[in-house]
Amino acid sequence: MKITIKDIAKQAGVSVTTVSRVINNKPDVGDKTRAKILRIIEDLNYNPNSVARGLVMQKTNTIGLIIPDISNPFFPQVARAIEDKAQKLDYSVIFFNTDNNPDREKKAVELFKSKQVDGLIVSLSLGNEAILRELKSADYPVVQIDRAVLTDNYPLVSIDNQNSAYQLVQYILNKGHRRVAHISGDLNTTTARARLAGYQQALLDYGIKLDDNLLIKGDYSQYTGYQAMRQLLELDNPPTAVFAANDLSAAGVYKAIYAAGLRIPQDIAVAGHDDIEIASLLQPELTTMRQPKYNLGEEAVTILLRMINSKQKLKLSDHILKTNLIIRQSI
Repeated sequence: MKITIKDIAKQAGVSVTTVSRVINNKPDVGDKTRAKILRIIEDLNYNPNSVARGLVMQKTNTIGLIIPDISNPFFPQVARAIEDKAQKLDYSVIFFNTDNNPDREKKAVELFKSKQVDGLIVSLSLGNEAILRELKSADYPVVQIDRAVLTDNYPLVSIDNQNSAYQLVQYILNKGHRRVAHISGDLNTTTARARLAGYQQALLDYGIKLDDNLLIKGDYSQYTGYQAMRQLLELDNPPTAVFAANDLSAAGVYKAIYAAGLRIPQDIAVAGHDDIEIASLLQPELTTMRQPKYNLGEEAVTILLRMINSKQKLKLSDHILKTNLIIRQSI
């Protein structure tokens, strides 16, 4: 017979409201009463959506995932890996899309805390360091993925974005290009800033003076890639090559180039970053840096569960995975 909340209330000698308050971790219930109700919940194996057992065991076998842009194909691929790995280890994943909005990031953290998830995998914007400091002070398990907001506080699973961008721009320069433009990602993120730094360092190492006209601030979107490329084409001396901060914005670059009646790579060479599926579908196929997207997600779950299940404080280091240059026909 199915156990109900009424059965628990009757056995505990309290009201249904009191049992509900305990299950939902609400205040205004005495410690002895709370302990008695939790013991009965455990004895009766009452487990609606794992909440009751989670309260008893102080564990819900659920992790929260905060991602900045579900429309960017990079993040669903990472999220898929996180979910696959978590399921193998008997954990569920709840995700929250923030649209790169710092206020929504704060809302996401508060929501997950109220849901009593065991830990978080987060990709946050710069400026939200206070969120992680608060979580750290409460010893809340968190792993940063793709974007580092606070160093030395929580482990990061990512790539060396600066070196990855450097390698790509170096390849472009070795192909003979000297006017290389960059359409950045959202510069409120560490990934975009690091890729910009890699672009700039490669030019300087080749003795090329930085030209502000060849740097357009973007936001990783296809629309911004399109608008930025249109702006670059209006220059008196347009670039001969463009490095877009990700493949999605590179797709927008393609659209602008073709709309102007130009060819890739004969008139303008194009490169992206991440190697999402669209990179091999564009014509010509896009030269890009391949991120180990699935490995990023798996590694984040492995580290987070180690933090959750350890009875001791762990000293965890960052995990920086390697990227690979994927040479195709766009350069």
